[in-house]
Amino acid sequence: MKSLKLLIILAVSGLFSFTSCINDFLDRKPLDVISDDNVWSSESAIQAYMAGMYEKVFVEPHGWLINWGTQSHYTDESMRSYSWGHPYTPTFSNSFMSNDQSDNNLWGSAYKDIRIVNEFFQKIPDANIAEELKTRYIAEGHFIRAFYYFSLVKRFGGVPLIKEVQEYTGGNIDELKVARNTEEETWNFIAEECDLAIAGLPESYAATDQFRATKYAAAALKSRAMLYAGSISKYGNLQLNGLVGIPADKANSFFEKSMAASEMIIQSGQFSLYEKNDDKAANYQNLFLDKTLHEEAIYVKAYAVPDKGHNFDYAMAAPSFKIDWGTNTSPTLELVEAYEYTDGTSGVLKTEDASGNPIFYDNADDIFKDKDPRFFASVLYPNCPWQNNVLEIRRGIIGSDGVKVEATAFADKFPEDPSLTTSGKDGLVMQGDCSRTGFYIKKFMDPNNRVEQDRSETNFMVFRYAETLLNYAEAAVELGKGSQALPRLNEVRKRAGIKEKSGITIEDVRHERQVELAFENLRFWDLVRWRTATKVMNNTMFSALIPWMDYKTRKYTFEKGPNTMQLPKTFLDKNYYQPIPEVEKNDLLVQNPGF
Repeated sequence: MKSLKLLIILAVSGLFSFTSCINDFLDRKPLDVISDDNVWSSESAIQAYMAGMYEKVFVEPHGWLINWGTQSHYTDESMRSYSWGHPYTPTFSNSFMSNDQSDNNLWGSAYKDIRIVNEFFQKIPDANIAEELKTRYIAEGHFIRAFYYFSLVKRFGGVPLIKEVQEYTGGNIDELKVARNTEEETWNFIAEECDLAIAGLPESYAATDQFRATKYAAAALKSRAMLYAGSISKYGNLQLNGLVGIPADKANSFFEKSMAASEMIIQSGQFSLYEKNDDKAANYQNLFLDKTLHEEAIYVKAYAVPDKGHNFDYAMAAPSFKIDWGTNTSPTLELVEAYEYTDGTSGVLKTEDASGNPIFYDNADDIFKDKDPRFFASVLYPNCPWQNNVLEIRRGIIGSDGVKVEATAFADKFPEDPSLTTSGKDGLVMQGDCSRTGFYIKKFMDPNNRVEQDRSETNFMVFRYAETLLNYAEAAVELGKGSQALPRLNEVRKRAGIKEKSGITIEDVRHERQVELAFENLRFWDLVRWRTATKVMNNTMFSALIPWMDYKTRKYTFEKGPNTMQLPKTFLDKNYYQPIPEVEKNDLLVQNPGF
């Protein structure tokens, strides 16, 4: 790399608090290009270079919306509310899995970014900075490169491990072609990179650098990555001589590495579960809204408007609360019923009495009484208080004659009483953009204000302590160490306000991950690594809770039925891996099965 485009520096300079240093540096140079020599002789320029590397790390944050699609749409968590856009069978040929919208896939952009990190490793030893800083910066580079490869391997399986800068000289294209490493080798490389990062990174930073990677961020990446690798080894199939899949006898080794990395974080005493509010629902909600680097946050992608915002609030707002787009995502009834009651019993909602007669509730939200507080913090439901108002969601009204009148559109008036809209202001209508299941997302959302496009600034916790506890519990159960797993699982349940368990199974851990980590862009990868996506989404029609208001009594009764878009989801065996792009340009690359 002979120059560093100023655009990169300007785009990411807000990531760390060194704006004044960058401005001083830029004042001395033309406003188009900074020479290679000056980059490596200036600490502020090196910081800017590193900020660019950090910014390119694909952490799959909550604010990531491409074509208004989210990762949860490809799981059992939610339905897409719009009738256009992504299919429900992953094709991976569109930008859904993309880090770069112009690229349409992560492969090309990731290897561009890996080259930048490799150049960093090549140049930093001779940089004109203190040796102590070099050590730390190199460790940060290993963390970043590990994350890039983690993003690749969980999508493609084994990928080419390129650890040095490749130089094109004009006629050496064949020399630059690299074959795929096995999937096992790729996961092992990520573990090695994490270990190098852990060895060289500090435990914490001053406030000005608080969003950089610490040794515990690297341990959290290792904890997650090794857990994924262990699952793939245990539940996946070895194919293409190991280019995809991991030998089954390696599973325990990966689980042990994951458990050890989690244990390092737990024993550090640096982190704990967020418990600042006695109200369990409010506490869990504020966990994600708190902008401080609090006790549960291990590694955070930070946002601050106007320089760096996202679109989550703008995309997710319910109809009567939206500014323009809104209503993007509808949580499924299956997810809602996954939230247990606080006494630990099944979370299946009660719509009929013991004789099979419909239950009429005085208020629409009474049906949710005593649900897991995390439900109330994560999902907007009928009659939910919100932004100084309430959500009014119904499919229609039961007339005085007992006949149900369905709403077709928001403008529909109830014939018996035209002062009432048939659907309510946030309804379940067949025409128009609204929830398809009777629910909207609440998690991460500003509870007080409507937020304009690109103006959301809720931070995204890439790694948090609750996941570490659940990673530990899962790895321990997989290793037959249930007695060690149970206390970690119960820490999460106790904080949530749910009855603690007396025993533990792998299904208990998986269930707890589903509700604790909902909408954090982890569910898709859990279903993939457990190899359960083909069962969960087997031409599956995910469900809605359908509220009806009785006109005479103004009470509510509910039905359970298919989502109002009548769309199923399917996940094919081949979708456990994505197709390798542009294999025709490199005859050393082998395509993944089924593509």
